[in-house]
Amino acid sequence: MIRHLNRLYWLGYISVMFGLYWVLRHWFGVRADNSAVAAIGLVAGVLFAAHVGFNVSGFALSYSVRQIPQVRDKGLPFHSTEGEGFHRLSIPRWIKAVLIESFSSLKLITLLQPWAPNPDGIRLAGKTWRKKKPLPVLLVHGYLCNSAVWAGTRALLDRADVSTHAITLEPAIGSIRSYSEAIHEAIDELLVATGAPQVKIIAHSMGGVAVRFHATEYGHHRIAGMITVGSPHYGTALSTLGIGKNVKQMAWGSYFLKTLREHPTDREFQTKIWSLWSPQDNIVCPPVSSKLEHGKNTAVPGCGHVALLNDSTTEDLILNWLAEDAQAYPLAANRA
Repeated sequence: MIRHLNRLYWLGYISVMFGLYWVLRHWFGVRADNSAVAAIGLVAGVLFAAHVGFNVSGFALSYSVRQIPQVRDKGLPFHSTEGEGFHRLSIPRWIKAVLIESFSSLKLITLLQPWAPNPDGIRLAGKTWRKKKPLPVLLVHGYLCNSAVWAGTRALLDRADVSTHAITLEPAIGSIRSYSEAIHEAIDELLVATGAPQVKIIAHSMGGVAVRFHATEYGHHRIAGMITVGSPHYGTALSTLGIGKNVKQMAWGSYFLKTLREHPTDREFQTKIWSLWSPQDNIVCPPVSSKLEHGKNTAVPGCGHVALLNDSTTEDLILNWLAEDAQAYPLAANRA
């Protein structure tokens, strides 16, 4: 769904470009080549400006929303706002964070999600002879995204000889509960393809919540560990700006998240989860909502919600995490 929707956007971009070209060429008498360059430049500039405006608003809301009593008084004492790092960023670093997030989100929506070739599926590690191999990784994307969001991460893991499986969760605006079966089947497929005893999971945004719910239905014995990147474990106050059942389930303090958090299996599973979060997250509001009560939490300051995925600190932490339990395991029969 998201892939087709993002491709439809391109019909709008191209229509506006042709319209601007026609106006410049026939109303103002601008040369054809100059009209084409100007039309493309104007559309690209407006798109980037729109992303900058959206992200500036997100960063501002993310900072201010923590002052709202409904957010502040949820009785979650470990969600202290002390040391979050907001006031330690200089103005140049804030500007850098906004620009990088804007480039990252623009690239994701206009290039990766609609046009990335074969983003779904399994990629097997090249060096099958290694005695100790990192466990294979399942990649689970977030709200209104598809598996193309993992383009940079998969390239990183390919270079590290890690087998990966990326899936696209459908329906895009359905219930988080409905994704459990797809996650279960993806784990099956990855274990069969690699012969590994367990998988690891890297999940972005909503994907982390979806895997946590999956664990309450299917258990977590086949999951050695999970890293969540910018996941709204306690919800986000910006959920009111989205559409769909899943985004409502991610509202700050929602009934869905409350019951998930109270499930005994979730408490067990949280001990396997490492949450990487940014104090400057422009989508998870307040950003501290990404912190887990029973899991491990590490702040990666100075990043927006999308840019956090491919930040150099995030990538280093992921590689070190995968190397921790590299082990010898037999190859699947179809790879022998």
